[in-house]
Amino acid sequence: MISLKKEFDKNETYFEYTSIDNRIPTIFIHGVGLDNTMWYPQKKKLSSNSIIFYDILNHGKSKKKIKELNFSMFNNQLKNLMNHLKIDRVNLVGFSIGALIAQHFVSSNYQNVNKLVLIGSVFKRSKEQISIVNNRFKEATDGPSITINSIKRWFTDFYLRKNPEVYNFFYLLLERKKNKEFLPAYKLFVESDQYKLDFSKFTMPTLIMTGENEVGSTVKMNKNLRKEIKKSILYIIKDAKHGATIEKAEDVNHQLKDFLFNKNN
Repeated sequence: MISLKKEFDKNETYFEYTSIDNRIPTIFIHGVGLDNTMWYPQKKKLSSNSIIFYDILNHGKSKKKIKELNFSMFNNQLKNLMNHLKIDRVNLVGFSIGALIAQHFVSSNYQNVNKLVLIGSVFKRSKEQISIVNNRFKEATDGPSITINSIKRWFTDFYLRKNPEVYNFFYLLLERKKNKEFLPAYKLFVESDQYKLDFSKFTMPTLIMTGENEVGSTVKMNKNLRKEIKKSILYIIKDAKHGATIEKAEDVNHQLKDFLFNKNN
């Protein structure tokens, strides 16, 4: 594994990256309540490529104490990071809300995106599905910790029994949310269906992935998303839930490597 450089840009965005060279770099966008460390299997296996990982607003080491967030703010954060690194064309890999951020970035900056990967994205949720995630948001706002339920929803019981270090990693990472700074991003995630996208601008090759047993980013959602994006392909990760980038890291990394870095694609 190549050691990643660690920096802040002038807008207080924390990021880690390998060398920026003449290859098109790939930027990874994490999920709500997490930070760039969630991508540790991808850092380990893909670091021979030009890759960048950053903490979105109100998360990790990036700028915090923002009371309200919208997709334009996340777009600006990503564009400012690209300007800081002097890059004008990238591959984007987004997970969960990161997948939504990537889609909104494409909508207004499509000329800057070479390839797109959407992992665990939501799309046209039903009223029942929106109600479920809204209840989780209310619990996170007013109730007890949702950490344990989140971990169980993301990973299979068998995997957690075999890999207690993964449980501990995510428990500690998610428990940091007690400071509530992630809530503006979570609120945006809950309300994201209200923000319509023009998919006619999505002309870049796109890989859509979700877990076979996902309850939040269902196979049906992603099949419908696949129909909206012309040059997209759909890959269902077998026996996986929301934490597929970790539990099924070998499979996910193979798909990422083949799609992003194979010269034939």
